[in-house]
Amino acid sequence: MHEFDEFQIRSTVILYVAPITHNRITGLTPAITPLVNVLQNLGVQTGLLTTSTLGRYENPEPYPVVYIEDLPLYPGIASMPEPLNKPNIIVFQSTYVLNHIPLVYEALQRNIPYIITPQGGMTERAQQQKKLKKKVGNLLFFNWMVRNSAALHCLNEQEAIEVKKTWNHGTFIVGNGVNIPQRKVLASPGSKPELKFVFLGRLDINHKGLDFLLEACALLQEKLRQSKVQILLYGSDIAGSKAKLEKMINKYQLEDIVHLNKPVLGDAKQEVFQSADLFVHTSRFEGHPIAVLEALSYGIPCLLTPGTNMADEVEAAAAGWSVEATPAAIAKGMQDILAARLELPKRGQAARNLVEEKYSWNQIGKQSLREYFNLLNQN
Repeated sequence: MHEFDEFQIRSTVILYVAPITHNRITGLTPAITPLVNVLQNLGVQTGLLTTSTLGRYENPEPYPVVYIEDLPLYPGIASMPEPLNKPNIIVFQSTYVLNHIPLVYEALQRNIPYIITPQGGMTERAQQQKKLKKKVGNLLFFNWMVRNSAALHCLNEQEAIEVKKTWNHGTFIVGNGVNIPQRKVLASPGSKPELKFVFLGRLDINHKGLDFLLEACALLQEKLRQSKVQILLYGSDIAGSKAKLEKMINKYQLEDIVHLNKPVLGDAKQEVFQSADLFVHTSRFEGHPIAVLEALSYGIPCLLTPGTNMADEVEAAAAGWSVEATPAAIAKGMQDILAARLELPKRGQAARNLVEEKYSWNQIGKQSLREYFNLLNQN
């Protein structure tokens, strides 16, 4: 910690604002709560204001957590317990959250600088989702919110390029992190006669590109059967996607290859990772997917599309394979992996090395703090 001024650390109050709730599985919760915890461990005064309309966040944390419905509409921040009522900087997680607008107005009135972490939601492709609704929201509220922010926190270089092009605003780049599991619980890819290709995330057929994946499996199904491959998808149903996936599985007669499963947490999630030979993430767009980082941390090589924003990095580290987001390209990628299955252990070790070197939460916390202090010094 010698790179930071001890007095500045102890005297800085950082408030995180995030639309999370304890009983809904999203990428936000594992991307935010560990970061707040790391900053507290580094000596910063931190806390979390949750803003989900679905309910409060009830998981116990070693820092204060306040639910927005327990505060007045205005001034919400000033009504929080000390020292969170006088933050030096505020970090808003996600862009399109109506509950954040009065808080932004209050921050501007009190000259408190704030950062927006869009979590991939401000890229050009993400703007095409619910396009009309976002266009109206931008005109009414969110262009103003972005324009007055101190910076936009992007999770990777590709996101930063797209955000600058679309929004013409200052950015900085710090990725998500992951809790590094002990080596005794790592996966052993390629060690068994059969192969398990795993997806773990929301069963959102469009966002996650699961239609591409199933169409790829249909193209390659005989080879998958010969190679004793099982495709295991774990996640919660999003907007009727599970029924659509079941229909595709039946249509292509993939019932013996592709299996839909409920979301897994805790020990069950660890068991899924331990048994995996390959992690598959064929998203059309993402921010910086925690699920991919977790898979890499367990020593699992990955098959990724460019929309994950990690495909090039993983391929460059020899920790997996990058394929275009088309059924034919994904099928070709899986075929190449089956031909090179003896490489799976080596690529799994490279996957583990990648997260150890770049993506531990302690490293991400220090990088984030460095960027926050730069902005505070400028202000």
